[in-house]
Amino acid sequence: MTARLMEFHMLVGLSHVSLASAQEEWCFLAYPRLPDGYRFPPGWRLAEPGDPIDAVVLTTAVPDYALKIVLKNIGDPLVPVVSLVADIRQCVDASAAGEQSAWMRARAIQARLRELPFPIRNSLQPEDMLLARIYSRDQGLAASYDSSARDLVRYPVAGPLDDVAEIATGLVGKGYLTRQFFDRIHCCPQCRSGHLSVREECRSCRSTNIREEVVIHHFRCAHEAPESQFRTGTGFECPKCARPLRHIGLDYDKPGSVTRCEECGGIGDKPVVGFKCIDCDAHHTADQVPVKTWYSYNLTSSGANRLLRGEPISPHASGDGPDRFRILLEHTQREQREFGVPYQVASISFTQRGAIEAQNVRLWEQSLLLMSDALHSALREVDAVQERPDGFLVLMPRTDPDGAKRAMDLIVGRMKAILKIDPGLQCVLLNDATVRELRDQAA
Repeated sequence: MTARLMEFHMLVGLSHVSLASAQEEWCFLAYPRLPDGYRFPPGWRLAEPGDPIDAVVLTTAVPDYALKIVLKNIGDPLVPVVSLVADIRQCVDASAAGEQSAWMRARAIQARLRELPFPIRNSLQPEDMLLARIYSRDQGLAASYDSSARDLVRYPVAGPLDDVAEIATGLVGKGYLTRQFFDRIHCCPQCRSGHLSVREECRSCRSTNIREEVVIHHFRCAHEAPESQFRTGTGFECPKCARPLRHIGLDYDKPGSVTRCEECGGIGDKPVVGFKCIDCDAHHTADQVPVKTWYSYNLTSSGANRLLRGEPISPHASGDGPDRFRILLEHTQREQREFGVPYQVASISFTQRGAIEAQNVRLWEQSLLLMSDALHSALREVDAVQERPDGFLVLMPRTDPDGAKRAMDLIVGRMKAILKIDPGLQCVLLNDATVRELRDQAA
């Protein structure tokens, strides 16, 4: 047991955490194989059949599919992977900074993995694996740009795990991670790829075959038109009055420019912005393209405590973390049973959501934010809101049906006052059976 871990146990009062005993030798798998005559550092030895693998050491740049097969056969999603050559892939923990640093990095990761109790070290729950990887790598879950990734963003510390951002968001709700803004990236509404070409396009036909052309203003007759309509050989002549234009500043000036489309001949003040998906070839206007916000994450003291106490996250736990809505609902129901205090749960849904999203994704996203603001501004501090795919649930403790109806009328009124669209608002007070069903689903 390390000195740091012993100190932690004293602080939190743990005395029963099961840890792997310290080992003098560390077993590694070399892939494809070590060069002839290669001398690896003391304390390491090549793994033999049946040995636990403490590290995977890549000796050359291997294809992705080959590395996936190796890791699948090992069956340990937390095992450190280091490379003796330059390799910046998601699964590689250290590379190209010198061979000794790669070996030292593998050993440091494995040492922290051995601090984890058995239930955590061997858990197959994505939440446990992600927290364990963050802890064992001794660094935050930092986002980085990756042009080869479909989302354009990757999390190197997450290794082979999928859906990292979604898992991390759930862990933030549980209080095990904190997050910091990284970037907002547009994504294709059809295939969700971040590989988008942002183009200037013709407003009429959406072609990118456009060019900017200077506008000429003839002082004498006040005619304005693109320069190409004035040009005659080496000089200029007004197409309206047929007078020659010889001196800029005396006969004419150039007050601005316009955009001309070479495909349809359309002329406009400025082009519009469009998006072309490189992956699925779909075209979208700017108001149709949603934006995804990306974050970097750090382990909290609560997250570290839970890991070292050996408390795996239940696979049936709510994805929203400690569900404040469910906790308050259960407390409110106990109050009703004990003291007869009434409460109400209201459902707010949007029947036009699908139609609005299909027409303009960003308009729907902004409208949903406005409705959320209006909802929270109209509620009391004791009320609770849960966002759901089809709308919101609102818990109103110590409220009778008439009071709940007045509150819903106020909320709907505020929403309609700030919206430019009709989302098809529907508000319904739920009966006890429906509320019990919702509670059981969240349990």
